[in-house]
Amino acid sequence: MASPVTVSRIQNRRGTQAQFNALYPPGYTGVGPVDINIWPNILMPGELALATDTRRIFLGNLTGEYVELAAATGGGILLGPLVLQLPPIGIFTPIPQLNYPATPFFTLLYDVTDALSPDQNVVGTTFSRNGEMKITAVVDFGPGSVALTDTSIDVNTTLFDISFTADYNGPDIEISYMHDFPGNLTFSSSTILWLPF
Repeated sequence: MASPVTVSRIQNRRGTQAQFNALYPPGYTGVGPVDINIWPNILMPGELALATDTRRIFLGNLTGEYVELAAATGGGILLGPLVLQLPPIGIFTPIPQLNYPATPFFTLLYDVTDALSPDQNVVGTTFSRNGEMKITAVVDFGPGSVALTDTSIDVNTTLFDISFTADYNGPDIEISYMHDFPGNLTFSSSTILWLPF
């Protein structure tokens, strides 16, 4: 006897961009905790929302944060890059957003600039770099079990520099940075991190 077929439908949140913005504190950009007791209608972890007028897609994250997944255009969906501000620091410091399940080989495309704009296409004032990090790992977890090669080209009219390294953090691999520029640098990456099977 054949099993019955069940048809289901999942409804995600939708509304205008103004309605989405009203779910959060004024000026909130998606980063940092939000008190659910004060803002009870925020996106829950894993919940999707579509702004029907701007065609932007958002995903709820932990502690009330959200991530903008994509912006749809007339020609399809544009995936937004990861854009971060990296403050100056004298020791290698992990970048939490670049912590991913260990794989033997991983290539990360990135850009970094001294332009403090959320737009990853803004040219730096005195520094811009376009690069590729190639990470190779074995399961040892000890020193030397992760190697990172940074191949990049930059325009740097200063004496300052930025460096990256990779290492295990438990079963995951994390990428760390340090730089001695006097202010924040804007780091962006359009590399897709695929979830494991």
